[in-house]
Amino acid sequence: MPKSPKTFLKHAAKGIQSRSVNPAIIRASTILFKTIQELRKHQKDIAKGKSVAFWDYGRQGSQTTIQLQNLLKKLELAHHVFLTQTGFASVALAIMSVCRPGDEIVISDCVYRPTRKLVNQLLVEFNIKGIWYDPNSFEDLKNKVTKKTKLIYVENPGS
Repeated sequence: MPKSPKTFLKHAAKGIQSRSVNPAIIRASTILFKTIQELRKHQKDIAKGKSVAFWDYGRQGSQTTIQLQNLLKKLELAHHVFLTQTGFASVALAIMSVCRPGDEIVISDCVYRPTRKLVNQLLVEFNIKGIWYDPNSFEDLKNKVTKKTKLIYVENPGS
C-alpha cells in the first residue's frame, strides 16, 4: 500500500462503475448472463482463481463484497481476504482450511456452543481430534500441545 492508511481509506472506496464517491451497494440472488457460454466461461475463470468483478451466484457475494475484500486485502497487506456471511462461518472456514485427517486441534473449553458442536461432531467425522483446555490455565494449554497439534483455538472473551 503506497499511501498512508488514512489517505488510502479516503480515496479507496470510490465507485468506479457508478462514478459515486462510494461503491454502490448491490444486493442480488440471481446473476444474469447473456448466454450459457458466458456463464460457463465465468465459472471456469472463478475455478482457476482469476480475479472477477462479480460472482456467478448472489449468495457468494456481489460487486460490493468483492470491492470490500479488495480494500481489506490492500489495507491489511494480505494475500487474500474472504468474507463470510456469519462469524461462525468464519470460524468453521478457518478450522477446516487448516486441519486435515489425523490432526489435533487444542481448543479453549469456553467456546461458542456451535464451535463446540463443530469440534465434537463434524471434525470427528474427518478424523480431526479436539483437545479441550482450561482457558484460565496456561500450564494446561502447554500440556495439551503435541506434535500432532495443527491449531490452537483461543476464544477471548469466552462464551
